[in-house]
Amino acid sequence: MTEPTQTQPSASTIAAYIDQTLLRADATGPEIDALVDSALKYRFAAVCVNPVWVHRVALRLERTGIAIASVIDFPLGASSPAGKAQAARIAIEDGATEIDMVIDIGAAKGADWERVAEGVREVVAVAHDRGVRVKAILETSLLTPVEIERATRVCSNADVDFVKTSTGFSTRGASVEDVRLMKSAAGPAVRVKASGGIRTAADARAMIEAGADRIGTSGGVAIVEGWDAPA
Repeated sequence: MTEPTQTQPSASTIAAYIDQTLLRADATGPEIDALVDSALKYRFAAVCVNPVWVHRVALRLERTGIAIASVIDFPLGASSPAGKAQAARIAIEDGATEIDMVIDIGAAKGADWERVAEGVREVVAVAHDRGVRVKAILETSLLTPVEIERATRVCSNADVDFVKTSTGFSTRGASVEDVRLMKSAAGPAVRVKASGGIRTAADARAMIEAGADRIGTSGGVAIVEGWDAPA
């Protein structure tokens, strides 16, 4: 397999790769506000939050060019296709411009790929009709390499904009191997988001070198500020 090689961003452009993220259950309003402050200061690609915070974030990021990402069916992916679609619809009405949805992981483990595809297609239909991008979270720590490759292809065929490695709430986060495999299996128009456990500039560099187009992290500030530090 040919390993993908991405051109490394510079210190001035790395922020545009980053979804600055806060998904803890105990996150508070002031913490969410601080997250938005950091996004405005560093010009991150997106702010990624739980649905309850989308409206609050959208009020501050309107017309800034920074995307508002909401996670859907997070972190288990265990809702019905209709449930996923309804949650996406509400988040979009609240101001989300990107939807990070968890696929039906149990269906993937059971090789029920049509059910996986159905859930993804339902969300894509809701989102794309409203000009909103979709990232499908595979939760790669729970899948075999064969399942990761198949899930990536299923999601690509369902017209997602990104396939994403992880929620950050399972047994591990992203790995370089996951990203390489997903990049190889994804359709030509589908990008890869690495997420979970990426905390340093070295972590981010490794993921981008492996083929990641976007980085999901709660450590965006540390990554930007450490980008030019000696290895």
